[in-house]
Amino acid sequence: MPGRSRHTYVPAFDGLRGVAILPVLMLHVGATVLPNGPLLFELTRGWYGVDLFFVLSGFLITWILAGEIEATGTIDLKRFYARRVLRLGPAYLSMLAAVTAGALMLHRPEVADAPRVIPALITYTYNYQIAAGGPHFDVIVVLWSLCVEEQFYLVWPAILRKLGPRSALRFAIGAVVALSLYRIALYLWLNWGHLGYPTPRSSVWIYFATDTRIGVVLLGCAAALSLKHPRARLVWRKVRQSRIAPDALAVAACICAIFITGGTPSSGSWRAATFGYTLGALCTAAMIGAIFVNPSSIAARALSWRPLVGLGRISYGVYLFHAPIAWAVLHWMPLSRAGWTRMLPTGAAYAGASAAIPIGLPIGHNTLRFLVAAGVVSVITLVVAALHYRYIERWFLSLRTPREE
Repeated sequence: MPGRSRHTYVPAFDGLRGVAILPVLMLHVGATVLPNGPLLFELTRGWYGVDLFFVLSGFLITWILAGEIEATGTIDLKRFYARRVLRLGPAYLSMLAAVTAGALMLHRPEVADAPRVIPALITYTYNYQIAAGGPHFDVIVVLWSLCVEEQFYLVWPAILRKLGPRSALRFAIGAVVALSLYRIALYLWLNWGHLGYPTPRSSVWIYFATDTRIGVVLLGCAAALSLKHPRARLVWRKVRQSRIAPDALAVAACICAIFITGGTPSSGSWRAATFGYTLGALCTAAMIGAIFVNPSSIAARALSWRPLVGLGRISYGVYLFHAPIAWAVLHWMPLSRAGWTRMLPTGAAYAGASAAIPIGLPIGHNTLRFLVAAGVVSVITLVVAALHYRYIERWFLSLRTPREE
């Protein structure tokens, strides 16, 4: 790829992580404090942030591994897995320890069911346990996406090492097509006779299971490998030279995300569960590739905004910690309709209501309760994630390279 070294740090990618984590956080807070209604429906679109993480992860991991093949002729799998453990393990264990301690202190009934969940957490099969309707704790449901990632890490480096970048590109594209057709067929089979109204069981399986979701990650892999393919390089060179292509692709990715998250239920509607996951990941992968090859574009510079980059650097901790923090905070906060407003000065309550008006949200107790809860949970989560990153994760990160992972 002309003009870019294998391990060049891309600030816009951290910014993209920052953009992705915010709607996920808002979704989980909203699901905790809001009844069904227009505001909660809009917040449920936040699941797409996880898909954005999936595509970006596939892109970066594949770009680094393909570069390693070019440099050494192979992939050091032991080194790869050691880096993954150093990157993901500390926050993962901290989160589980904190949840266990919190459940014990609050005498939560989930503690008695912990033995039924621990094996799935250890083996990174928790996503399938959720998909199959098995026991799970809402407070740690976010770990499902880590299971998909870990299962991806288990097989993709070996496939890439065996096939090489060019053949692996064909494999990734073929797998995406096959998995998309499989997911469509599965949706039709599980919902025949009521295709526009999927059953909760089908929505849960298709959303959480690796066999229906791994194609999103593979599209990120394919985008990275295409940057090294001789024919595709011609297309990427034109994108690099274009003033508007990266920004147009960013706009297209946003429009696509809005479309596929608009069904009911948002994460498992017919449009998402059939072609939506693939279409959304395709648009996102194109945007990521364009930002990578053209860092001077408006989209890349906007995503390189320092606060977004800072949020992106701690986004992994924010993702893991926000649900337990929301659970703990909202357990103690007086968020009943009669009591929560006493926490706010009149001016702050008015400001929150005013902030909701421009985006068309219904003003009332539920909206203001959400604004209060979201603000408190966000502040605490950012502080905890930043401290954990600085004093724990960063030490482990110093033991491994490269930086972009």
